[in-house]
Amino acid sequence: MSSTTISPDADLITLVNVFTVTPGRQTELADALDRATRDVFLAVPGFVSANLHVSLDGRRVVNYAQWAGEEQYEEALRRTDVRAHIGQVAAIAEAYDPTLVRVRSVHHGRQA
Repeated sequence: MSSTTISPDADLITLVNVFTVTPGRQTELADALDRATRDVFLAVPGFVSANLHVSLDGRRVVNYAQWAGEEQYEEALRRTDVRAHIGQVAAIAEAYDPTLVRVRSVHHGRQA
């Protein structure tokens, strides 16, 4: 089982997708993303992990998803089941901004 590794040394790419939702739909969107991760993405080659974050103001959901590489991510986008998921989530969200990134650096605070 893979886990999230946030390190500039990890040979991974990360999808950071910030979704905006109308007030009251944040849970619906997060539930849809959770379902898609369990039902679709866990079986997609190259998928490593997904971490969902919900904003305290109830207006955003952030998906931090790691992939083995850009090619695997692009291949996933061509799959029918993945396209169906994207359509379902797009119908809930007001807007979304998917961005592929690499970890550049990691900093940790001093422990008391």
